[in-house]
Amino acid sequence: MRKIYSYLKWIAWGLMVVSGWYFYNKLPAIVPTHWNLAGEADGFGSKTTHLILMPVIVLGMMIMLMVLPKLDPKKEKYEKFAEVYELFQLLLAAFMSYTYLVTIWAGLNPKVDVGFAILAGIGLLFVAIGNYMGKIRQNYFVGIKTPWTLDNEEVWNKTHRLGGWCFVLAGLMFLVQAFLAWKTWWVLAIALTVILAVPIGYSYWLHKQLKK
Repeated sequence: MRKIYSYLKWIAWGLMVVSGWYFYNKLPAIVPTHWNLAGEADGFGSKTTHLILMPVIVLGMMIMLMVLPKLDPKKEKYEKFAEVYELFQLLLAAFMSYTYLVTIWAGLNPKVDVGFAILAGIGLLFVAIGNYMGKIRQNYFVGIKTPWTLDNEEVWNKTHRLGGWCFVLAGLMFLVQAFLAWKTWWVLAIALTVILAVPIGYSYWLHKQLKK
């Protein structure tokens, strides 16, 4: 599956390049690039900059993720979750390709509400990541890196299992928001707090418990 994930990752990136080339002459000179919580466009930019810059940024991100394991002092740990690491790269590339297509769709249909598409995409990404987070092994670049998880492998493993559940819960909250006619910032704030504060706090508490 590792090789399949790698192929699909590059296919996702290639889809961005092909889509940008195909729709370039069909889009207006200025396209929406950012939306508020209500799904209303509140940021705009040049189509040339957007269509070219995004694939370049994603390409840079993909290359960086391929290089990082070679630079990590704990590089031997990557072999223990190599398939999951490749899957995470695929998920990120697929998500970026998806949002790229959404922005093209919004550029072709200025009055369309993309709030549902963006929130649903984020929700699905979080749920997918959460299901595999518990398989990430201790390293310096990927995962929940706190002083306590990096100091103790047991703390790392238990924190990532909890973090996986937190990501799934946050993803479901984003999905609920996507399907609601009304959208509130505080629900999304709670979702982000769940995936940030809870694992960090838990790693600190668990580290203290194990030190006793």
